[in-house]
Amino acid sequence: MATLSEKEKTPLDYYDDGPELTDTIFDALREAGLDTERLDLDELAALDEFHALGRAATLALAELSGIRTGETVLDVGAGIGGPARVLAHRYGADVTALDGSARFCRAGERLCAATGLEDRVEVVCADALSLPFEDESFDVVWTQALLQNIEDKPTLLAEFRRVLRAGGRWALFEVLSGPGGAVHFPVPWGDGPRESFLVAGRQLRGMAEAAGFAPQLWNQGEDTLGPIASAGREVPVRSDDRGLGLHLLMPEFEARMAGLARNVGERRIELVQAVLVAQ
Repeated sequence: MATLSEKEKTPLDYYDDGPELTDTIFDALREAGLDTERLDLDELAALDEFHALGRAATLALAELSGIRTGETVLDVGAGIGGPARVLAHRYGADVTALDGSARFCRAGERLCAATGLEDRVEVVCADALSLPFEDESFDVVWTQALLQNIEDKPTLLAEFRRVLRAGGRWALFEVLSGPGGAVHFPVPWGDGPRESFLVAGRQLRGMAEAAGFAPQLWNQGEDTLGPIASAGREVPVRSDDRGLGLHLLMPEFEARMAGLARNVGERRIELVQAVLVAQ
């Protein structure tokens, strides 16, 4: 990873820096003995869910938010598109997977083609603070592990509300600041406080209500775990991920995951799982 001063570095630099991600992922898939022209979503689960608690968290949020066949979903901060592909394949949604990192978008496009989902998932590389869509374009806005990277949350949430139809939902599974104090770094989303924009649950809820959202469901902290545990029973169990995992996407993987574990243990961060309705 390139060395930049804290003052110069931004979250987008963190995600964009490094070798071509498509090559890294597809080399690893071939090494694992997989057919890279015909991939199964379950074979990708270990690396495809770039957020806390993996595939089970995606399935839990999809069930809680009631994703239905034919709904239009905008996945903001989609990464390489794992959850977007699950929503398209398993729930029949038409998904737009938006991310600000060209490196992630290129990998996402290739994976959509390799899983036969290029007609159900459109990958768009764009700024979440200026969404390139008309008003009231989507039934659902979906985010997982996005908000810690965004400083200007009022603008972000206003954009979410703008592109949602009245009665549409914002489904989210996000990281919050916890009661235990300041975050220890590094963490998966950055190296220091200039790259981390966590807020407490009450702050996020207030911002969402100010942007025109009404909470339909709000699970915070340990309350998120029950739905995820239930959904986890539907996730195929593999005893060996064959070298496929988030270490392929994340520089300095072990140090960042150790920082994450320490922050969770000391309650410096916590999770929120919520569904909010556009008023």
